[in-house]
Amino acid sequence: MKTRVITALVAIIGITPFFWFSDIKEPTNPLTYLFPLLIAAIAFVSVWEMLHCLHLDKNYVISVPLYIAALVFPILARVMHGNLTEYVRVAMITALVMAIYLFASVVFQFGKVESGKIALVFMTGFYIIGANSAVIILRDMEGIGQYLFLIPYIFSWVTDSFAYFCGRAFGKHKLIEAVSPKKTVEGAIGGFVFCAITAVLYGLIVGNCFDVTPNYLVLGLGGMVIGVVSQIGDLVMSAIKREQGVKDYGHILPGHGGLLDRFDSSMAVTVLVLLISMYFPIFTV
Repeated sequence: MKTRVITALVAIIGITPFFWFSDIKEPTNPLTYLFPLLIAAIAFVSVWEMLHCLHLDKNYVISVPLYIAALVFPILARVMHGNLTEYVRVAMITALVMAIYLFASVVFQFGKVESGKIALVFMTGFYIIGANSAVIILRDMEGIGQYLFLIPYIFSWVTDSFAYFCGRAFGKHKLIEAVSPKKTVEGAIGGFVFCAITAVLYGLIVGNCFDVTPNYLVLGLGGMVIGVVSQIGDLVMSAIKREQGVKDYGHILPGHGGLLDRFDSSMAVTVLVLLISMYFPIFTV
């Protein structure tokens, strides 16, 4: 626990400047690309961790295109912030081309790589890169982005933390023991409840401290859904690890494991928050 806390504090201190200077500035100002570079680095390492888990990180035919996409698309989201429709079109075309490319690799590497692993690489790679790119899209939403992009991190980590503490205090029934032996039903409920409470409190803090109006209905209901999706994101990545016989995706964060071990739940939440914000206003100016 001590190592986990120290690592978390060091990480928070390290990323704070990137978050502080995360807004869009003049195109010639290098600070404009500071935050996207951080997210691109997270996406790149996360993709490497997944490929390494599947023993495909040294299969450069498969890995290199994914590495390039992981670096390019978070930065491209900032470059094309004024034309989200065109960005989505580019992303969809790239995903289709990547699918055809990986289909071809199934044929040309037949007998060398399991087709199921290649399919899993496409699915998880698209998910990791898309979720991290969505962070930039959330941040660049005019007038409210600075409040939206923090939601996936705050809400997912609150869910994880209270699921752990509630599980330690009240846990008696295993949730899905084969996937995550230490998680309990009581812990999952605790994480869900405290996520919903945090969503409303976050709205109160932002609404009282800044010139925006929170939609408490969306925050409350969204917080409930986020509490569930956050834990599903965590469990999905745990299931992949268990299938591959791996304890952690990496060792870059002492006490936590790899970036995928730390950001697995927040990536799932990022996608959800982006979907919610596109159809239901979480904050209005």
